[in-house]
Amino acid sequence: MSRRKSDDNPWRAAVVVSAMGVDLAVCLGAGYWIGAYADRKFETGQLWTLIGMLAGLIIGAIGVVYLIRYFAEDQNDNE
Repeated sequence: MSRRKSDDNPWRAAVVVSAMGVDLAVCLGAGYWIGAYADRKFETGQLWTLIGMLAGLIIGAIGVVYLIRYFAEDQNDNE
């Protein structure tokens, strides 16, 4: 009978996946909000909204990469 290690927790994986989703959602939402504000202020149609959403997606993806690296390094340190 094999015993599971204390750091082999399925809840930890759920937290990482949830944090990734929240990170992407917040960055996309902020990009949309800032872009829509710039569009209203400069009367440019939807140009800045699209640019803001693209920037939010890129920033969110970078944040997810750092989040995965952080948890992967933490996992390796516990072994």
